[in-house]
Amino acid sequence: MIKRAIAIVGLAGAIVLSGALAANAATYPVTGTVSTSSSTAAPGSSVTITVTDLANDDDVIFSVTGPGIGSGSLSSIVAAATTGTTSVTKTPVDSAASATFTVPTDGSGTYTILVTQDGTLVGSVAVTATSSSSSSGLAVTGGTTPVAAVWVGAGALGLGGVAVAAATARRRARAQR
Repeated sequence: MIKRAIAIVGLAGAIVLSGALAANAATYPVTGTVSTSSSTAAPGSSVTITVTDLANDDDVIFSVTGPGIGSGSLSSIVAAATTGTTSVTKTPVDSAASATFTVPTDGSGTYTILVTQDGTLVGSVAVTATSSSSSSGLAVTGGTTPVAAVWVGAGALGLGGVAVAAATARRRARAQR
């Protein structure tokens, strides 16, 4: 009787512990081809990034990081005047999806757009910002720190000095007692 109970408990334990193995579905590799309408673009202009030949219709994420990158709309990746990262999620139609990347108006250098699906990199493309003007003038030099920030910093430094002086005076007064 005890042997039968042990056998039943052992069998039940094996079923419970191995049940998850049968529930795992096969994983399908993420595939696709990423292309761009142009590998160069003037600041303020747009290029279309397209991914085709996707294995499934799960959402695709287009993302870009760099100077001048800000948040975008649902239909495109749009640039702003900050350094940052933005992404846009698209649902594929007929195994393809696309997004529009607008080069920042003050953009320079190369921007790499990554395309991912199900957390896996499908591919990437690079878009180089071309100079929109051929200025032969001097380069802009000097600081761009706002005057208000300088005054706030000086005020904080002054308050810190007053706090240190007060703490020192209090310590000396206690020591003389």
